[in-house]
Formats: sequence, structure tokens, C-alpha cells
Amino acid sequence: MLARRRRPITWLGPAALHAAKTALASGLSWFLAANVLGNSIPVFAPLAAVLTVQVTVWESVSRGLQRVLGVVVGVLVAYGFARLAGINAWSITLVIFVSLLTGRALRLGQQGSIQVPVSALLVLVLGAATSGYALDRVVDTAIGAGIGSLVNLVMVPRTHLDEAQGDVRGFAGALAALLRDVAASLALPRADPATYLERARQLSDEAAATALAVQRTETATRWNPRGRRDRPAVEKLQGAVRALGVVERPVRGIARTLADAPEGWCPPPDVARPLNEMLLRVANELEAWVDRVTSAVGQADDTTAETGVGALYHGVLVATRAAEIGPETAAIASAIALDARRIREELRGEPEVLPVARFSWQTLFGP
Repeated sequence: MLARRRRPITWLGPAALHAAKTALASGLSWFLAANVLGNSIPVFAPLAAVLTVQVTVWESVSRGLQRVLGVVVGVLVAYGFARLAGINAWSITLVIFVSLLTGRALRLGQQGSIQVPVSALLVLVLGAATSGYALDRVVDTAIGAGIGSLVNLVMVPRTHLDEAQGDVRGFAGALAALLRDVAASLALPRADPATYLERARQLSDEAAATALAVQRTETATRWNPRGRRDRPAVEKLQGAVRALGVVERPVRGIARTLADAPEGWCPPPDVARPLNEMLLRVANELEAWVDRVTSAVGQADDTTAETGVGALYHGVLVATRAAEIGPETAAIASAIALDARRIREELRGEPEVLPVARFSWQTLFGP
């Protein structure tokens, strides 16, 4: 069974740095709101800072902007209902309903949408008894969001490029390991073929987790002073993940073919030998390919490798045409060889570099 790679949590690591940035932003927000602006209890300033400081600069700016706009809209909604309906069970019900729909209609994002009803409710109830509450809440939230984003920008967060590269290498290694185990089983069945199919199915979860890790690294390069340096490598990783996603399908196809074979199926030596060598060759090329992608080493010449895999593929087809080979064995061996060749075709050259998404203010209001 495949297990996601877990990195040890240390006190003096990213978690400690994030905690330090959050604490610093909270303290500065309170000082600015209380000592500079004179707010008596500016609790929403450090609260906004805590919720704004995220792993990446982009996420901090996005969360902060969503919260500020959500608070402003919530205050406006509360003022309108306070004048029309006062404070009672019906007005509370109506203000929450309208606030939720308003946040969604304005597309304020997850953080901004939830701030609209929260702010509207607090301003509607507490604003009636506390003079200036609504304005203080808006100002405190803006201070916390601004300080949180600024601290995260000054104390530049890592892009986590090395972790993303490790995830991509790990995923490719899992694909290669399954190919090698299947190759070994052709000569001497060592496990129930159904176990290979189960491992192949789990590779889908591995692919999704790897793609998510690379996407998070791509997000971490946005508005990050270090991002320009790491951006080309991240774009290359995105192309690699896309290619490995395509490779994962024929790997699963090989496992499926083996699982659907008759119980105890084992090809004769003349068929097993080239098929075994072909799977091993493809597994080695897969790991060599991902090493080039993640280490920025120059591209190797593919001519010899392609000739070797092509010759082995041809050898498998010729072997299955022998008179003593049954049609079922020929079909199974040919299907495995064809999927292995498809993997090799996908590994030609360098992965496609995906174009950088154009900046849009709407992306700041994403989930």
C-alpha cells in the first residue's frame, strides 16, 4: 500500500517561522490600533492578522483583501437593516439571509463571503450599544490584514520547491517500482496480480497529492521576491506532473491486464524475457527522466533508448507469433508491451512547460 511521504515537524522549522510571523503581525496590529489610533479594545486587528498570515504572500493578500471587503459589505448591510427593522428575531434572520446572498453575489471568496454575515450581525447587535463600533471594526480589520500581509512579505516565505520536487520524484518512483514488480512477476509469480491493480489504483491518489503540492509551490512563487528565481523550475514541474498523469494511465493498464489474466498465468521464457527487459528499461528511463526534470540536468540523447525499447517491443510481438504460443498469452503480452511503449513515448524529451496564468484581480477572491 502506498503511503504519502510525511515530513517531520520540528520546532525550529516552517511551523515556528509561521507562528513567529503571525505573533509579530498580531502584536504590531494591536499596537497600531490601540496606541496610534486610540481604539479602546482593538481585538479585531490582531484577529485579522492571525487569519491573514498564510504560508504564501499571495494567500495572505487574498485572505486579507477578502476579509476587509467582507467586513465593509457586512457593515453596510447591517446599517440598512438597523434603520428599517431594528433588532429582533426577524431582522436577525433576514440580515443573515441577505448577507450570505450578498457575499456570494459579489464573489468575495470564501473568507469574504463568511465575513459579510458575521460583521453584519455584530454591527447590528453591538453597534446599537457602542458608538463608533462599525467604523472601529472596519479600521481594525484593515490594519490587521495590512500588517499581516506586510509581515509575510518582509519575512519572505519559502517556495517549498525542494519539497515539490521530492513529491514528483516520489510519484515517479512509485510508478517505476510497480513496473519492476510486474516485470519480476512475469518470470516467477510472486504475488496475487490483484495486489498490483490495487497499487495502481492508489497511484491516482498519489498523482492528485503530487499535483496539489506542485500547485501550492506555484502559488508560493506569486508576489514572492524569491519567486522569479524558482518560477522556471516550478513551471517545469507542472509540465512533469501533467506528463506523469498521462504515464499513470498505461501503468494502471498494465496492472489491469495482469489482473485480468487467467489464474497462475505465466508467459513462456521466449515471451517473458523481452517483456521483462522492456518493463525494466522503461522503469529505469522513467526515473532518469524525472531526475533530469527535477535537477535541471541537460537532456540526454533519446536515440539509443528508443532503439532499445523499440527493438524489445518488436521482439515481444515476434515471440507471440510463434506456433506454440496461444492466442490468450499473445493478447496479454502484446497489451502489456503496447502500454509500456506508450509510457516510453510520453517520456520523449523534456516535459511541456505550461504557460504562466495571467494575473487577474478575480483570482484574489478564489477559495
